Amino acid sequence: MATGTGRPWWAPPPPSAAAPFAPRFPSPPSSFTADPPAEFLCPISGTLMADPVVAPPGQTFERACIQACAALAFSPPAVAADLSGSHSSSSSPLVLVPNVALRTAILNWCDRLALPHPAPLSPDTAHDIVRRLMPPPQRQEQQRSSLAQPQRPQTQVASSVRVRRPSVVVDGSAQAQEPSTSQRGDALEEEIMAALGTDGGATPAEQASAMALLRQATRENQEVRRQLCTPRLLAALRPMLLSPDADVQVNAAAAVVNLSLEPENKVRIVRSGAVSPLVDVLRGGHPEARDHAAGAMYSLAVEDENRAAIGVLGAIPPLLELFAGTAGAAGHRARREAGMALYHVSLSGMNPSKIARAPGAVRTLLAAVEARDRANEGDAAALRRLAVMVLANLAGCPDGRAALMDGGAVAAVVRLMRNGSAAPGSAEQEYCISTLYGMSRGSMRFRGLARAAGVEAALQPVAEGDGGVGRDLARRTLRAMRGEDDEAPVTATGLLGRQWDDGSVVSEGLVSIRRPPHRSNYAGPSGSNTTQF
Repeated sequence: MATGTGRPWWAPPPPSAAAPFAPRFPSPPSSFTADPPAEFLCPISGTLMADPVVAPPGQTFERACIQACAALAFSPPAVAADLSGSHSSSSSPLVLVPNVALRTAILNWCDRLALPHPAPLSPDTAHDIVRRLMPPPQRQEQQRSSLAQPQRPQTQVASSVRVRRPSVVVDGSAQAQEPSTSQRGDALEEEIMAALGTDGGATPAEQASAMALLRQATRENQEVRRQLCTPRLLAALRPMLLSPDADVQVNAAAAVVNLSLEPENKVRIVRSGAVSPLVDVLRGGHPEARDHAAGAMYSLAVEDENRAAIGVLGAIPPLLELFAGTAGAAGHRARREAGMALYHVSLSGMNPSKIARAPGAVRTLLAAVEARDRANEGDAAALRRLAVMVLANLAGCPDGRAALMDGGAVAAVVRLMRNGSAAPGSAEQEYCISTLYGMSRGSMRFRGLARAAGVEAALQPVAEGDGGVGRDLARRTLRAMRGEDDEAPVTATGLLGRQWDDGSVVSEGLVSIRRPPHRSNYAGPSGSNTTQF
């Protein structure tokens, strides 16, 4: 009986819900909104302050913002002091005192939530923010006075930039007004599209600025992620993934991960054509962008409707390469997310056959199964479990069974069960049994390989156990080894969500015969475990 979640009713939960696969550093869940305390935000820009300073008569601001106010001779409503006079002149300089205590509190808050430290705003960005707060007449006058001044080159928006609060004019003065979520999303989309330009002629610095803003905005708020997942913005995001500029590519890939955290966005992203650029990033992108692309593939593959497209569009070979650890200096996190993407992709359609036919696929999976790393055994065990999960799925199709037996999977799985890595009653043991059972179906060749590898000695204790779906499947595998026919037809659903090639249907890997299937104690998958970037 299927759970309706793309996972067999008998199967243990995928690593997204299991402790061994949790990141080694803390990270907020996908539903987390990293809204900092109000005192951490600059009253002028609304950004998390990187360089807070105290200005007369005692207010704290981001240094670049208060300096921009002084330079432009403008006092926004948030500033108690009058900056419209001579503060910008050398004869009466604006005295700013670093607020060390507040800066320490902000950095501690970021560390506690595993968020990057805010970066100081550039002078150009600060001037732009302050100009937006000016009443239209004063803004126009300032712009006219600056026409003769040389223009500063545009620089990248700092990663700490949040949504700028628009101003409204009341009785000739600008007042801050908190936008609605919809207005916030619309304003951000327009700002990003304006930075990218309608003709695609934006400079790398302008593209990096736009992608940094998009990355930050989509990390912070669920509703903003929903608002920004529009066809227009997704179309503009695709070429950014292929940019030769590392900053542009990294921020664009991270933004895709963040957008994909919302369930309703997953299908939109795939339908927008984002998978092919992500595959290109996996194949030869910047190392950090490649790691983000693996996370995006994992997040998108959680949605059943996306799995076939991901397989067809060529994601399997680069995901295997990343999982193998041969793609540059791939870390455990990137390898884990590549493995999770492979697992979810292998749950659907013809993808198990595609994986089985991919060059070196079985060799890569078996290498992870047999890998040992005393220094990082936890990481090795996590990858080992993922590899066995994918092997169990491959055993459900003819191409997969043939490739597994050609690659020595029978002996490798038995070794895993007998050396203690797949402990009795563990999820790893159940996946191992499912893999052996899949290879045993209708294969005379399996009998000889199983006898040589000692399958009977490995399965006999399970078959003689107290019960459970593992025992039933072990018994069926042993009967297949002995050439005995099953005593009852199978009536449940197919292994890992698929019907077997011979027309019979098996209960997603582990079945119960002549009795109603019992309820699994395992909860369903929790969805994407990808962290905001």
